Amino acid sequence: MAHHPEEVAGYRVISRLGTGGMGTVYLVENPQLRRREALKVISVAETVDEEFVRRFSREAQTAASLDHPNIVTIYHYGVTDDDPWFTMAYLDGRDLRSSSFRPDEILTIVDRVADALDYAHAHGVVHRDIKPGNILVTRRAMDDALDRVVVLDFGIAKLATATTLTAPSSFVGTLVYAAPEILDGKPAGPASDQYALACTAYELLSGTTPFEADTQTRHIVAKLTSPPERISRYRPDLTALDPVFDRALARGPLDRYPTCTDFAVELRRALTAAGVGTAATQIVPPPSGTETLPPETQQRRPYPGPPPPLYAQGPPPDTHHLSAPGFTPPLPAHSAPTRAATPGRRRRLPLLAGAIGVVALLAVVAAVVLLTRGDDKGGDGGSSPQAAATEEMRLSAGLGASCSIRDGTAWCWGDNQAGQLGDGTTTNRWTPTRVADLTGVTSITTGGPNTCAIAESVAYCWGNNDYGQIGDGTTTSRWKPARVADLADVTAISTANWATCAIAAGTAYCWGTNDFDQLGDGSTANQYRPVRVAGLADVTSISVGVNFACAVAGGDAYCWGLNDNGQVGDGTTYNQSKPTRVADLDAATSVSAGDQAACAVAGGSAYCWGNNAFGQLGDGTKDSRTSATLVSGVDDVTAISTGTGHTTCAIAGGVGWCWGANAWGSVGDGTLEDRPNPTRLNGLSDVTAISTGERTTCALASSNVWCWGFNATGQLGIGTTDDKLTPTQIGY
Repeated sequence: MAHHPEEVAGYRVISRLGTGGMGTVYLVENPQLRRREALKVISVAETVDEEFVRRFSREAQTAASLDHPNIVTIYHYGVTDDDPWFTMAYLDGRDLRSSSFRPDEILTIVDRVADALDYAHAHGVVHRDIKPGNILVTRRAMDDALDRVVVLDFGIAKLATATTLTAPSSFVGTLVYAAPEILDGKPAGPASDQYALACTAYELLSGTTPFEADTQTRHIVAKLTSPPERISRYRPDLTALDPVFDRALARGPLDRYPTCTDFAVELRRALTAAGVGTAATQIVPPPSGTETLPPETQQRRPYPGPPPPLYAQGPPPDTHHLSAPGFTPPLPAHSAPTRAATPGRRRRLPLLAGAIGVVALLAVVAAVVLLTRGDDKGGDGGSSPQAAATEEMRLSAGLGASCSIRDGTAWCWGDNQAGQLGDGTTTNRWTPTRVADLTGVTSITTGGPNTCAIAESVAYCWGNNDYGQIGDGTTTSRWKPARVADLADVTAISTANWATCAIAAGTAYCWGTNDFDQLGDGSTANQYRPVRVAGLADVTSISVGVNFACAVAGGDAYCWGLNDNGQVGDGTTYNQSKPTRVADLDAATSVSAGDQAACAVAGGSAYCWGNNAFGQLGDGTKDSRTSATLVSGVDDVTAISTGTGHTTCAIAGGVGWCWGANAWGSVGDGTLEDRPNPTRLNGLSDVTAISTGERTTCALASSNVWCWGFNATGQLGIGTTDDKLTPTQIGY
């Protein structure tokens, strides 16, 4: 018998139940109640700090709040001797890897897990690590019939984003079930859980997995570039299930079923129609030492009979048209900035970096994106708008798309794979196209694969909605503007990195993904409708960055969320779940949050803080700062914008200035050299609005719209996809 401690956190250890990449589970006796419970000790690689304890406590509380018969009950949690642990109901059963199941039992398992996941999703919680090892089943002693089906480890995978956890081992163990968008660096959403459940069902029915590869790298490449093997390859009698898995395992989250239950219902319908027998199937474990990926030379065929013929399966029709890996991703939220290629060998596309914790794999994923990107040249882009009057004009340069306002109407151009241009299509546009159905528009913002605007004091959003960032209470994506629920008298709005915030009647509200507390409601649960940001009143400015957000309230600047580079500005690098005052800054009037850095205007001067690897703080150095630092050389500052591409721009005395990362020309000085000091935008006068996004910058100057920098998806609006190193006027 394997050695185990006699006691953990005051619980008497009876036996060790199992050990995996995320920790060890013991059968223990509760000292007060004298009952048996399961206690899990989570593996960590470093000393546990206060930030980890806080995050762990919130995740445990969130998991414990889920009350569903198919979700394991959490009893208690804590941290003892730097070991985080929690106790849960002990069930004398086995996980799905340890048993064989008849087809009707598989349907029951999928039904119950789907119901549990939809319940959790309705409460803003995403599991992130659905796999056979996290689903436990029990059987009745009297007749061996399937009894309970319980999902384990809600919230535990989310903690793998913390730097103190042993993420590499857990990553290896769950790669087979990870959705492509997770490998693509995007947050996990309800559709990601559906994908993992579909992988599990596929494996239960066939004994093998949807993708064959002999290395982790090849597995990632396969998921990002190829459709899964149809289950009929292994089970010819399950041909009726091919379209069901085609949809549930679609590369783009938008192409999957609306809910997990919808997938379960369709699976049951197709399997019933197939009229398969009652023979049980079992997951065939890979050889020792290859925990997740079966070698191609050891093809697993639990289905009896001669091997079925192999054939090349093409992609299913009408899929992958919204969220394919070719979509330009943001820089990784939890890693140091990566320099672009040197001049003369510059890539047409930015490198893709996913938050998967295996550095060697990131370059491979990036290469996959470069190879698979579409060559959409736009189509009919519509007429270009004239520049609006100064008091009406708003600009937003985002992630592969840009937007502006003209005479109360909204115009967008660039990447449109998620419908973020709002014209009712998913066709990229190289020149401005009018956003449908909006009049009286006063503000517009685009960031990530979605866009929002204010029209007649009402907030509208459109585009990707996997994480509820549209704010209409659903995760259904919209190709035209959809009204944000529950908000009136809206005066400002900002969206980026799958989260959105707004000011309504002087109060701050946020919604969407919440992995790093960026919604400011004190939780890490995703929110599909606006929730009030805690503790702020008299809010006059708000901005969403990459996994953090900032606002001005009562003349003070506040930030919250991810703080690994000091971007919250409170003098620390601890994440903050609620608004925290920015240190050393008074009389703030506006604020801008970017990627790992933020800036504000206060008393006519510009201040920045956070990551400074490219000189984006503008103080003449490349030293990061955890509190507000004066930008050198600019006075009479009226506006500032710091983008997700580590470039910052401002307006001072009616003149435009930019600094920071410049490998794509986003500083606009005609070079590709980073600038740690503000550099004047030559050739532009009477600058009244400026916005910098993901390696692209736009400005309103002399009543004309000008853009420069990266242009792979036509986000400069000039009718081509050629990068521009200096401001280029949008053609009318």
